[in-house]
Amino acid sequence: MRTYHVITAFVALLPSLATAQIVDTGQGRIELLGQAPAACVLRAPVAANAINATFGSAGLAGGEIQVVQLANPQTAQAQAASIDLALPVICNSAHRLTIRSANGGLLRDGGVSRVIAPIGGLGEFVAYQLDALWAGRDISVQSNVNNTILIESAGASAGDVRLRVSVSAGGGALVAGRYADAVIVEFQATN
Repeated sequence: MRTYHVITAFVALLPSLATAQIVDTGQGRIELLGQAPAACVLRAPVAANAINATFGSAGLAGGEIQVVQLANPQTAQAQAASIDLALPVICNSAHRLTIRSANGGLLRDGGVSRVIAPIGGLGEFVAYQLDALWAGRDISVQSNVNNTILIESAGASAGDVRLRVSVSAGGGALVAGRYADAVIVEFQATN
């Protein structure tokens, strides 16, 4: 019988031990923060719809448009050429797109005159048309009249910049040589 009384006494102590174990709990908050800086990221251009022109990619840095036959072999006048490029871009904030021609047109190596030769004359410069479509804006310029396209975007945009370069046929005869220009495409986050 003694064993029975000891167990009863122990069971009788359990409720008082449980109430002695109540612990106050606290609450805290941890914040997790991060920041995505404003940026524009470009990927390698892709060419399409080429007429008398080819495109060679140089990776993310750009590429080279080659006019297959700039001058007509019978008249020495410029031949028509065009190419469409798609430049994949992601801008996560407001931004500015600037596209500009370094020479204002195709200038013969060693050439100095940036004037289109009249029919019957000789020239060392070929102007071209530059068209750009980005963020709902479509702009066209003649390289020798306005060599810069500027598109301001008030918000973030992602997709392809559509860029078209086209040389018109005709004009004066071209002096023999290599003709070149650089089209610079710049994105600048403005936020």
